[in-house]
Amino acid sequence: MIQPDIIDQIPALRGLPHEAKQALAGVAREVRYPKGRPIYPLLKAPQDLVMILEGLARMNGVATGGVERIIYVFRPGEILGSRVLLESSPEASHEVKAMRAVRAAAVSRSDFLAVGRRHPDILMMVTAEFSRRLDHMTRRVLSAMSVEVPVRLSQLLLDFAAPSNPDGNGFVPLAYSLTHETMAQIVGASRPHTSTVLRDLERAGAVQRRSRRGLLIHPERLREIVASEEVPARS
Repeated sequence: MIQPDIIDQIPALRGLPHEAKQALAGVAREVRYPKGRPIYPLLKAPQDLVMILEGLARMNGVATGGVERIIYVFRPGEILGSRVLLESSPEASHEVKAMRAVRAAAVSRSDFLAVGRRHPDILMMVTAEFSRRLDHMTRRVLSAMSVEVPVRLSQLLLDFAAPSNPDGNGFVPLAYSLTHETMAQIVGASRPHTSTVLRDLERAGAVQRRSRRGLLIHPERLREIVASEEVPARS
C-alpha cells in the first residue's frame, strides 16, 4: 500500500476523484528495479501495471538483422503495462528494462481491474494515457521513415529538454543525460553518424556539447529544424 498523494505524481491520474486515488493507492505497492533489471522480461506477459516515480526505463526491441533498438524511454510520471488491460496478453517481442535505478508503484492485474470496475475513471484515464503514448510512438515510427536523422535527433532532444528557463544565449540542459549510443538507438542511426549529426547541430547553433551542465540545447533553434525539416549544412 502507498499513500494516495503519490498518485498525484502521475500526471495522467491527477484528475481522479479522491476516493479513486485512495482505492488505487490501497492496492499498490512500492517496487524498485536496479539499473539493467527487467521490469517486463522478453517473451513474458506483464502481470503488473507500473507507475514510475523515479528513474528511467527503456523499451527494447530487435530490428531486422538482430540490431537492438530503443523503442521508447519511460520517464517519471509515466505508466507502463498497456497489455495488462488485455483479456489475454500475448508474449511480447520486446522487453522493458530499468535504464537507471527505478522506483515505482505497481498494481497487479487482478487488483487493477477490480478497482477499475468500482472506479471507471481509473480505467478511462489509464486507457487515455496509453492511447496518447501509442500516438506518440506511431508518429515517431513514421518520422523515422520519412525525415532525416538531424530532424529526428532534434525532436528527441526537445523531448528531453529540462523544464527550465533558457540562459542568456537561449540554451537549456537536458532533464536526463543521454549517451551517444542511447540517442543512436532511439533515432535509428549508427553511433558515429549520431556523433557527426551532433557536431552539425552544434555548428548550426542548436546544441552545445561541452559545458559544466553536460549537453545543452537551444529549443527555439531545434524547433525551427523540426518544423522546416531542415538538415543543417556542414561547414
